[in-house]
Amino acid sequence: MTRPTKTGAVIYTRVSSKDQVENYSLETQERACRDYATREGYDVIKVFTERGESAKTSDRTELQAMLKYVEDNARLLGAVIVYKVDRLARNSTDHGNLRIKLRKHDVFLQSATEALDDTPSGRLIETIFAAIAQEDNENRADQSKKGMIAAVASGRFVWPAPIGYVNGHSKSTPSLVPDVPSTAKLVQSAWNLVESGMPLYEARTQLVREGLRMRSGRAPSPHAFRTMLKSETYIGYINAFGRRIPGDFEPLVDAGLFWRVQELLAKSNHTVARPYRKVHPDFPLRGTVLCPHCGQPLTAAWSRGHGGRYGYYRCTRCRCVSFRKDSLEPKFVNHLNKLSLTPSRIERLRKAMEADLVEDSKSSQQAIRQLDARLNQQQKRRDQIIEKSLNNVLLDDDARRLREEADRAIQEIEAEKRDCLECQSVNLDIVTAGLTLLDRMGSLWTESEVATRKRLQRFVFPYGMSFDGSEFGTTVLPACLQFRGEATSQKRGLVRPTGLEPVIYGSGGHRLIQLGHGRTRRQV
Repeated sequence: MTRPTKTGAVIYTRVSSKDQVENYSLETQERACRDYATREGYDVIKVFTERGESAKTSDRTELQAMLKYVEDNARLLGAVIVYKVDRLARNSTDHGNLRIKLRKHDVFLQSATEALDDTPSGRLIETIFAAIAQEDNENRADQSKKGMIAAVASGRFVWPAPIGYVNGHSKSTPSLVPDVPSTAKLVQSAWNLVESGMPLYEARTQLVREGLRMRSGRAPSPHAFRTMLKSETYIGYINAFGRRIPGDFEPLVDAGLFWRVQELLAKSNHTVARPYRKVHPDFPLRGTVLCPHCGQPLTAAWSRGHGGRYGYYRCTRCRCVSFRKDSLEPKFVNHLNKLSLTPSRIERLRKAMEADLVEDSKSSQQAIRQLDARLNQQQKRRDQIIEKSLNNVLLDDDARRLREEADRAIQEIEAEKRDCLECQSVNLDIVTAGLTLLDRMGSLWTESEVATRKRLQRFVFPYGMSFDGSEFGTTVLPACLQFRGEATSQKRGLVRPTGLEPVIYGSGGHRLIQLGHGRTRRQV
């Protein structure tokens, strides 16, 4: 080889953990490249070292830095030296594009261990080396995927453990182990909080405050939190490669609870009176009280003027609608007090619920007997499938499929049975304690922190309620409060019965047409 006209050169080395084992260490590569540069008359100006990044893509930190350096110093550089062609790229297309970028600046790719030159036969050999590197990489990926599919088929989780778990240390242990005491309990609490009626953003905020963190140490994003709640990994299943397979690890969440939460998540996309993402303790009614003209949830903010600071609830659509915080909130407390039940009505409701609990208990016992019979039938079916598989009556794939169906049916029946047992375990004392809160809802709201206030508001006014500046409009109430059998407002001019659907009148005497879900529109 003739001495290069431009004697400057850079060295590019790359290594992965597997390469270290195969004696492709960074030191070995750099030493061979420097020896090559000395033999061929190049002066090494700079070394770019890539640690642990895959050669499947050219979007690598040090590789891009090297290309930028070549562009800025092309007048000095004659070559980029690598240990082998596959150190630069393991994709023939990427290799060709990188070679074109280097040739654009009159810089040649040189290999310390492979004979490359700028002749037709040399370029052919270089292309063959690049194709071999790609074939080797694709073959490794294919073998790796086959190994993963086989491992998953046996119930092993082959990816980094999701939050709440840690990966098992050997094949003799489960592939996932609950992360106790770090995050497993916090993760389990997520489904309980959501089932209790707490919105996702509140549940996430509470768990983050208690210490819930991802593997990176960061708090889970709203999207990551919702994805976690929907992952069947937490009930012991792996969904991968087009299959749903029971895992070899312990579920963190009861299957019945998990599926109940899935129903709530599906419904949450259609919530009408949506709370603000951020709860402001100064404005607890924000997102609950609706504009009397357009039905839009009111926003709120502080304003300064006349030497003071004043809070206002406003409608962003109807600019004229604005209510003082110190006027609206006391009226809301009075409204809650009007909706509160008297002790005599609470006692009547308690007796009615006691009778219902007795009746439900009888129904649950009958349902449990039926579920036990179904469970026994499915367990016998599963045993028969296993016996036929051992006797080679069934093919392995058919036996596996039938066994998974039986396991799924057994899980579903057991979940139904747990639900029935939970219904049986409802304590009348707990019901009574809850009912006692219904006679002082205004005081409870006043004395509580903002999270409890928001939960009480969602319980009493699930679709929000309109306010005309003086009184609150009619809205859908929970069944226990409808038990009181009285009008929800004492203002006769605000609600006038006109058939099945109430008609609401605003502060200016305008007739508001009820649209459903607590929303109205103004009729001209």
